[in-house]
Amino acid sequence: MNAPHIILLGRFPPPPDGQSVATLRLAEQLQSTWKTHRINTMIPAEASFGAKLKHYRSAARELERVLDDHPDSLIIWSSISPETVGHWRDLLTLFPRLKGRRVIAVAHWGKFATIFDNAATRWSARRLLPGLNRIVFTAPVLSDACSAWLPEQRRAVIPNTLDAALIPDSEAIAARIKQGPSSPPRVLFLSNMIREKGWEDVLDAAAKLKSEGHQHDWTFAGGWPHSGEEQRFHDRVRELDLENDVRHVGLLKERADIARAHMEADIFVLPSWLREAQPLSILEAMAAGTPCIVANDGGMPGMIGADTHNPAGILVPARAPEAIAAALLNLSQPDTWERYAHAAHARFSASFTPGVVSGLWQDLIETVLEGAPEQ
Repeated sequence: MNAPHIILLGRFPPPPDGQSVATLRLAEQLQSTWKTHRINTMIPAEASFGAKLKHYRSAARELERVLDDHPDSLIIWSSISPETVGHWRDLLTLFPRLKGRRVIAVAHWGKFATIFDNAATRWSARRLLPGLNRIVFTAPVLSDACSAWLPEQRRAVIPNTLDAALIPDSEAIAARIKQGPSSPPRVLFLSNMIREKGWEDVLDAAAKLKSEGHQHDWTFAGGWPHSGEEQRFHDRVRELDLENDVRHVGLLKERADIARAHMEADIFVLPSWLREAQPLSILEAMAAGTPCIVANDGGMPGMIGADTHNPAGILVPARAPEAIAAALLNLSQPDTWERYAHAAHARFSASFTPGVVSGLWQDLIETVLEGAPEQ
């Protein structure tokens, strides 16, 4: 079944962040099969509430114009917010244009379920969400967290994926796994450089391992939220006497550079405590066959298959440098590293490739188009 039009309503780069990049990749997937119109809701985070409201009202007017031209369109709303300010902004601007339409919303936030508990949003959220045909979550645990408020038939689980430029050749991955880890092992942290992502805990783990006589090569990649955070990082590196061990390579903008960083790394580490839904950097690492160390937080445990017999990495408690250090020592053993490297590549290939994810979206879209719009 073919839709006359799909409207993708969400945040697009720039700036590139997890949600905007995932939305761009979804748009690229959709437009290969469906007629797709993009409406960009991106606005600088530092903008005032008034400026954001004005921007969203403009996006709502554009949405209304497209719907006038294509009244039977399916809307994929990938910027629905669980934050108090964002929720009320959605209610005042976008949601009135969505009533009576076929709408799939995408919950990119690991903490999406908090919208039902927050005193400022719980009642309005319960009235808003039943008007949507489906809410798409990136992981089962995030979907299950909303089961008390959303019946199963209104929830779907579809993970994020990567584009081809970020997926290394299988033969190249097989060759690097056969070669084994470097000596000393190369550790990569790739994310936005905010403390909640765990970079400070990784530095503390690096200092602990160095004090015990263990050598590692540490690379940090990512943009800074502000100059103060950058200064804090470099001050901490000096305090821990890691100037000769740690390097920060800045924000990697080119996809080839990101893929190369994961292929050159032996271990990827992201001990974030932000209740992440599905960080793309973990997918990038698994696509390269790079074992991962992630915090037991949000959707990350499920991404690496922590509860399976063949996980793609090691789970550590949030804000636990000693556990990170222990996991790094474990993964630095060649036999252990090889087992996890194979598992990482196999897990990506089975669950997160563009073909797998595109098929899930195709099935969901056709199912929603066959049903009636929600009222």
